[in-house]
Amino acid sequence: MTPEAWFVDAADAKKYVGEAGRVWIVWLIGLMALLRTSGGRTFAVAGILLVALFVLMQPLQQRVQDRFEDDSDGRNVPRRQTLSSRDKALRELTYGRRAFSEAVSKAGWWQPLTAIPWVVIALTLAAGAAIAVEWLSG
Repeated sequence: MTPEAWFVDAADAKKYVGEAGRVWIVWLIGLMALLRTSGGRTFAVAGILLVALFVLMQPLQQRVQDRFEDDSDGRNVPRRQTLSSRDKALRELTYGRRAFSEAVSKAGWWQPLTAIPWVVIALTLAAGAAIAVEWLSG
């Protein structure tokens, strides 16, 4: 992945924050829903969550496609690595701190907002632990 800028201007950065924010919010709500369900409903909630995330990821996937439009090697996985350049870019856009930090800076927002990806990761870990405890105890 190249270190070039992710966003062309403040409007593009704000649009990205909305795209990533929707993914994170639905993800966290889905985890809470999984924590509150049991039995067959758990599979239904999980299926709905997967479909919702698939749909919500489309704008981020399009950003990656646009970034690597002329790069035929973007899909190749180098030796001794498990992710292609496109995969790494999608990972960075989805929950990476560098892209989010750049978006906050480019939008001219309050710099402590760059901690939001860490908050989402911490909430994910906490929810995952709670789900595991709930499922293993019940």
